[in-house]
Amino acid sequence: MSNRDDFLPKTKLAVALRASHRCSFSGCPQITAGPSDESASAVTMIGKAAHIHAAARGGRRYLESMSFEDRVDISNAIWLCATHADLIDRDEVTYTGDVLRQMKREHETSCAVRQRNAILAGRAVPDLIAIGPGIIFTGEFLGTKDSNWTFHLQHFVDGDIHSLLAFIDRYGQTITGDRHVLVNSLGDGRVLSGAPSMSKEKTGGYIVRCPVLSSADRIRAVDLPRDFALSDDHDLVLKGGTIAEVSGLEALPQRVKTCLSHQKGESPFHRDFGTRFAEYYRLFRGSPSLLHLLKLEVIRQAAIPYNDTIMSRQYTPLQCVERVFGIEILADAPTNNWLPIRVDLDVKGVGRWQHELSVLIPLETIRRPSIDELLAGPSADGH
Repeated sequence: MSNRDDFLPKTKLAVALRASHRCSFSGCPQITAGPSDESASAVTMIGKAAHIHAAARGGRRYLESMSFEDRVDISNAIWLCATHADLIDRDEVTYTGDVLRQMKREHETSCAVRQRNAILAGRAVPDLIAIGPGIIFTGEFLGTKDSNWTFHLQHFVDGDIHSLLAFIDRYGQTITGDRHVLVNSLGDGRVLSGAPSMSKEKTGGYIVRCPVLSSADRIRAVDLPRDFALSDDHDLVLKGGTIAEVSGLEALPQRVKTCLSHQKGESPFHRDFGTRFAEYYRLFRGSPSLLHLLKLEVIRQAAIPYNDTIMSRQYTPLQCVERVFGIEILADAPTNNWLPIRVDLDVKGVGRWQHELSVLIPLETIRRPSIDELLAGPSADGH
């Protein structure tokens, strides 16, 4: 058993993306990922998620006072080429923790500025496309024909070619709620009607075809059902000695806030309901990738029906949102775990609708028991 506190794969991926897969060492131009000649799907990777403070006792800059959670957190990772990863592990006098954190900040800021400048200059910046729950790639939407959405796949952000092949092979065993495709550039998504297919281009890269169903049904905003009114802190509101209620268009801000604040896996009764907002915020805070990933989550809540087995019905969580134009973060950090954002949506019966609200972003992952664990009662150790 290893005594190293190693990063999770998703943390390694996040720190690489935040660095644009370029070495973060000052002045190093090295791109750390590219195609390999071994096979059509092989990748050459010369980058490393290096620990700023070592993963194990005896390593460079090891801090005894750090907890396991801090040691494996993305804040303790810096993306480097193999040469500079080795260099910082040979010289902790020059490359102190503060020096490496500053180096990381400057590099990530530079990456963000380059991407924003490319967008402002009108240059094409590949957007994100998601297939199922664990496959996200940059690519281009090529069009639709015979109920198929077709894409040019460029680079994986989450998952890899093997993940996509596994999803295709095991499509029949995939739960209904995970059979979807989401497209940031469209602000929309669809439920898959069958397994995707993939073909290799002669010039390199892949073409992915997704058979899709028609757009999910939405209700008009004025038909949003009655619900208890909640305050800004998500507490019940009293009016005239009774609990206040909201419905229709008045209920829409609360519907969006409640939906986006619910973290996936949070409810023991609805383990598949909710968003990955908090996870993405922790991993990609300060990165230009964050808004693209959050937009994907809003699209999923707007376009993909949730199968509520307890109520025996299907509905899109946002119910009346037909398209997602964008999302904007309005503060540098959450206040008391609430992060102010602005959403820009196309709402049925209303049209384009923009609103400022706050979503809950717990900064620590809280594991909640499943319904099976709750029914089983306390374990032998009292938990």
